Amino acid sequence: MNKQWILVRRPEGAVRRSDMELRESPLRPLEAGETLVKMLYLAMDPATRGWMAPGGGYTEPLPLGGPVMGVTIGRVVASRNPQMEPGTVVAGVGHWAKYMIASERQISPVRCGNLGVLSPMDTSHGFDLPMYLHALGTSGGTAWYGLMTIAGMKAGDKVLVSGAAGSVGSLVTQMARLKGAAKVVGIAGGAAKCAEAVRDYGCDVCIDYKASDNIAAAIAKEFPDGIDVYFDNVGGEILDAAMGNLAKWARIPVCGMISQYNALEAPPGPRNMWNLLVKTARIEGFLVSDYFGTPACEAAYREIGEWIRDGRMVAKVDVRDDFDKVPEIFNQLFSGGNDGRLVVKVPD
Repeated sequence: MNKQWILVRRPEGAVRRSDMELRESPLRPLEAGETLVKMLYLAMDPATRGWMAPGGGYTEPLPLGGPVMGVTIGRVVASRNPQMEPGTVVAGVGHWAKYMIASERQISPVRCGNLGVLSPMDTSHGFDLPMYLHALGTSGGTAWYGLMTIAGMKAGDKVLVSGAAGSVGSLVTQMARLKGAAKVVGIAGGAAKCAEAVRDYGCDVCIDYKASDNIAAAIAKEFPDGIDVYFDNVGGEILDAAMGNLAKWARIPVCGMISQYNALEAPPGPRNMWNLLVKTARIEGFLVSDYFGTPACEAAYREIGEWIRDGRMVAKVDVRDDFDKVPEIFNQLFSGGNDGRLVVKVPD
């Protein structure tokens, strides 16, 4: 028997349990070319909220009546695809389900970053599987690609990171420190999250946006000469405040817009676009899927693995063993109820 979370209604604002149904059904026999994957862990990603919306974001919207999808890791348990061997660990955008029957278009024998395609995951670093959904998976790849390639961070840069206690932001702050940033300042919500960003994630200072009535002034205080790199995870007012505090030739990699995913109305556009011209700065969005499977990405994972193994990088994974409460767990991404990369274990 399979259990799947099915999208039955497009959420308005925060996801409600009534927007999804947990359905049980018998698994059908595999057809030629298909692969049966036992899902092991589901990563709770803000991007999934965008895929539930009518526009879908950067991919087609999830169809109503179909399974909810997100970043997953699983293991091939049966195959009628001659290119996929049972026992292979695969990762990518897959179903929120106990099992997924993957067509030839939904699974690849070589690692790739194609959206909606599962592909082999190199687990030779020897970490527990949830880590391959975090620092050695999408979070780590996103942090490295955005900071080192898109922003081109170099030693001596002054770096600001929003969502600094989140799964991506917490890795960005540490990478910036390890790569020689002159100053690393985080932005997070609440005293506990800010303390964590300083204590565990390498921030010199962390600005509590929930306790500040003027984020732009708080940023200016920490960067009187401006920001060289602003790694944006949240968009909205914080992006606007950062854009008012740029140094000459500043770079802004845009990773996500978590402040807007549950918004019922489109927020006003940034008011500081003129400052991009004044500071000859650059803002650029990116998708980590473009980076997966490249030699540079594999080299980055090797270095990240070394940092974790020798204790220079902290990568927290918050694993929840409650598949039947996925909607409630997912919403904790937006309330700050998680401590590290939020992952749901799929029942055996």
